[in-house]
Amino acid sequence: MSAENQWKNTDLVDESTSETTLLEVEDLMTHIHTERGTVRAVDGVSFDINRGETVCIVGESGSGKSVTCESLTRIISQPPAEIKQGRVTFDGTQLLDISEKEIRSIRGNRIAHVFQNPQSALDPVYTIGKQVVEAITIHEELEEDDARQRAIDLLRKVGISRAHERIDEYPHEFSGGMQQRAAIAIALAADPELLIADEPTTAVDVTVQARLIELLRGLSNAGMSMLWITHDLRVVAAIADRVIVMYGGTIVEEGPIKEVFTKPAHPYTQALFESYHGLADDSGRPAREHIPGDGCRFRGQCRFAVDECAGGNQPAFASVPDSSAHQAACVYYHNDRDPTQILEEATDARPIAPEVSDD
Repeated sequence: MSAENQWKNTDLVDESTSETTLLEVEDLMTHIHTERGTVRAVDGVSFDINRGETVCIVGESGSGKSVTCESLTRIISQPPAEIKQGRVTFDGTQLLDISEKEIRSIRGNRIAHVFQNPQSALDPVYTIGKQVVEAITIHEELEEDDARQRAIDLLRKVGISRAHERIDEYPHEFSGGMQQRAAIAIALAADPELLIADEPTTAVDVTVQARLIELLRGLSNAGMSMLWITHDLRVVAAIADRVIVMYGGTIVEEGPIKEVFTKPAHPYTQALFESYHGLADDSGRPAREHIPGDGCRFRGQCRFAVDECAGGNQPAFASVPDSSAHQAACVYYHNDRDPTQILEEATDARPIAPEVSDD
């Protein structure tokens, strides 16, 4: 991917919608109760998404990414999970306060999910076509023939060849990658305003991945918002407007994609990006239950850690020098501390290190 084409073309986003907040998450906290104790999987997470904007959440396994997204529309299993507190405002509606009937009218219609494991999202006893048609007709009154034709069109859009024939096949007759594409077609059936996608391109080959990214970028440019979880940093670079970095159930850094990728400002973000190159030593990485429950969750592995990193709440977010939109939850960016030493590590930690144009 060339430097010129690597980053999402945000010039194509409609400015009249991109600056309007669609989703606002405030101090979300979700705990998971287990036989070994309570895991604070999401611990005070706050962010927002504008109309037509794509936000990607990155972080290692166990950082709280999926639990955050499943908490937004309350699809996380309760119990063992418990949404302890927070506000999730979607287009003026408080999703954590409304009834189950009301939230069901929003799920799959205005907010759609694509899950990492398509086998769990598809019913094995119904054909692919029946499941796509059901997703269409449950939210819109259409004649059977019209709904079927729309389902065929959706399957074609996500890269299913001979869609008019394969629509009558069952999930077990599709490969894993094709099952994922079918799951994406189901999610797009009702033209959602927000698509929440957990590793949506993991099971597909590179060619299909590129096709799906172009499809979803086009929908984003047309006004659909997206919240992505992915471990593939090149996908993040291709599709995101902003990136959120999570660790230990908290957000440690966030900002515009170019700024976070060219100048990762939090020591954890730098370690995460170095691991993409295979440069980081993860042998001493603690298990999830051993991550501190206060202060900076990364301080046990951070070579810049000071006494101020421990105790109390997570360090407050502060702007990274030369960018008010790029923020890091690190004590070195406030209280008169000098972040120069940390920022000197940013160049070597860049995941792709492109020549970024200022255009």
